Order: sequence, then C-alpha cells, then structure tokens
Amino acid sequence: MADTLIREAVAFGSQPLSPVPQVWDGASYAKVQGTNGAIRAILFDSAGETFTDSSPGSVTVVSSAGGTAVFNSGNPGIVEIVSSAGGTAYFSVTNPGTAINKIVGSANNTWSASATITSGATSTAVDLQYNYNISYFGTITNTASVTLNLLVSQDDSTYFTAATATITAGTSSSFHYSTTTAARYVKLMVTGVSATITAIIAGK
Repeated sequence: MADTLIREAVAFGSQPLSPVPQVWDGASYAKVQGTNGAIRAILFDSAGETFTDSSPGSVTVVSSAGGTAVFNSGNPGIVEIVSSAGGTAYFSVTNPGTAINKIVGSANNTWSASATITSGATSTAVDLQYNYNISYFGTITNTASVTLNLLVSQDDSTYFTAATATITAGTSSSFHYSTTTAARYVKLMVTGVSATITAIIAGK
C-alpha cells in the first residue's frame, strides 16, 4: 500500500489544503496525537507487553562481566555507587530508592599480618574518597605503650594528624577506633616502640 497523506478537511484561512502530522497505527494512517503536537508513543517490553502505570515493566542492568540484575516493582533492589570519580542516581518521590557507597577497605590493607613496625613508621595509604566514616582496627603486640596516629591528606603527600590513641603494653591485644573526616587519603603511624601490628583502614 502506498503511503497516503492525510489532509485537513477545511483549509485554514482559505489556504490550499496541507498535510497534517500522521502515524501508521497498524491498520491505517491517523493524525498524530500528543501534548503540544508531540507524537504519542507506546513502549513494549521484550515479551511484547505494553508499559502502563500498573505494569511499568523493569530495567535490566548489565554488568561488565555480562551478568544482569533486573529491577522492577517486585524487586526494586538498590543502586550502588562504585565509581572512583563518584556517581549520581536519580530518584523520584514515588521511587526514592536507596543509594549506597561501596565500602572501602580490604584485609591487612595498611600493615600486613604480623608485620613488625618500628617507631615512626607509616603504613600504606588508603584512598577513601567519598567515604567519610573511617574505622581503623586490628591487633598489636607491644612491649611498652605505643601511640597509634591516624594521618590524613588530600594530595597523598602532605599528611596531618587527625587522631591519636595510646595502646598500653599487651600481648596480641585488639584495637578498634573510628572517626569522621572529609580527607581523601588516610594512613597510620606508630610511635613509641616497635610493635607487631596487623591493621585495616575501612571507610563508608
């Protein structure tokens, strides 16, 4: 069937008849209907079903590894922000969702298991960008009191002392401290005497 133009039934201002916007509805051509002349669209999911208020369909997020996660009204799931450069998730009043920053911090990421740390030595720095709640914990064996210093920096070059904790002499005693900081880089320093330390820095 050849395409056929729909024309105005009555010309405006005695002007010649002119075509009107039209769309093929599957059986015939019909005038385009929509707000401010926009074309009205009907979306279909992969099963051929239409999206409606009562059946909004779903969104499938495909990971770089090829896995999928489907979010729909029955399984809203969560949105996790994992980009090192940050991320943005848009939510509506009716669909507020949940945004979660990925927890940073792996086992022994500052001092490895049973490492002997001399006084004044600093640990590996941990990049905690966008993570403000900081915890540092582990185990320590020291023959005399030592001071555990939490150092922070924005450029991973110049560091400042954000918190200190005195740990008395003990045998394989555990420790856990926490603080809040907007600093990007965090590391530990021990002063006093040499000590055997296993330590982790984590942020969320």
